[in-house]
Formats: sequence, C-alpha cells, structure tokens
Amino acid sequence: MAAQPNLEQYDNKLFHFGFTIAVNSASFRIDSKSTAFQPKDSLMNVNQTGFPGIGLGAISNLRLGEYWDLRMMFPVISFVERDLTYSFANTQKIVKVESAYCDFSLLVKYKSARRKNTRLYVIGGLRGSYDLSSSYRQDRSLQAPVVSLVPVTFGYEGGFGLDLYFEYFKFSPEIKMCNTFGDALYHDTFIYTDVIQRISPRLFQLSLHFE
Repeated sequence: MAAQPNLEQYDNKLFHFGFTIAVNSASFRIDSKSTAFQPKDSLMNVNQTGFPGIGLGAISNLRLGEYWDLRMMFPVISFVERDLTYSFANTQKIVKVESAYCDFSLLVKYKSARRKNTRLYVIGGLRGSYDLSSSYRQDRSLQAPVVSLVPVTFGYEGGFGLDLYFEYFKFSPEIKMCNTFGDALYHDTFIYTDVIQRISPRLFQLSLHFE
C-alpha cells in the first residue's frame, strides 16, 4: 500500500518554528607570513587538528512562496575545538583554540516539489557569530602560549538537506559548510600569532532539524 501523505497543509503555513541538533567538525584556513619560519626562531611549521563538536539552536521559518523560504537560525550555540601544533627544532607546543559560538544565520531555502512525504532542498546565506569564550584578554607569554580569535566574526554558509514529513512533525537531516570572511585571528606580539598572517575558521556541520 502506498504511503499516505502526512502534514499535507504544513508548507502552506506562513510561519513555523522548530529546533536543531548538530554535530560539527571545525578547522582553520591558515595563511602564514612569507618570512615566518626563520632559523633564528627555530620554528619549523604550524599544523592544525580539528575535533568533533556539538550545537543546539532554534529555527524560525517564513514562507515566501511554493518553493522558497526565508529561514532564521537564532540562537544557535555551537561548541568547537581546534589545536595548533607548533613544531620547533627540538620540541613541539600544542595550543588549544576552543570556542563557544552564539550564531545568527539568515538563510534562503529553495525546495523541490514534494514527492509524497519527502522533499529535497538547498540552502544558503549569511552568518554572524559571537565567541562567548574568546580568550583574547587572557594573559600570555612564550611559556604560556595563547592563540585567540576575535569575538565577533561574519561569514557565509551553504548546504543541502531532505525534508521528511511524519504524522506530527517534519524531520530534516542537513549537511552544511560554513566559512568565515577575512581574518579572525587576534594578533599579539608573541611568535605564536606573529608567524600567522591570517586565520579563517571553517565548519562542516551535520544538522538534524525538528519542526
């Protein structure tokens, strides 16, 4: 027997709301200064390692037409961690860069025609983030290295997903990439930031939306 359509009038609502649970993998795009690694500093290289993170947030959706929605994601709290490994001639230093972001995203969603209880979509837009745990005011030294990001950053995001209509709610798994505009590094006078020209945070995110 063919599946019966669920929530047949759901997409005709002007507004609807929900929440999202996400897992993420964070990384940096690092641009080093052309003269960064000099023998007198004994610094040979800088590498990064990303770790899984989590997020939780709210969804507000405005229907623009049969195939178009305007979506606001706010607030979304995301926890991410990245390590920077500094390789010196005789030793290594690992600096943890941890962030707890409060994100605001304004997105445009384009949906395919609905097929029974499924619908594909693509989504993209702009994102603003405030790092609630920014360490840019923390004391630092050569022996106690700190690499900080500026508290406020902006970027763009894009991805795709699948709307699945159940009897009482809509469930949407979504994959998304998030990139930051410009330089997010807080520059100080220590070698750990002085060798870096620019850092741009990036995020790969798998979200589970419930609406």
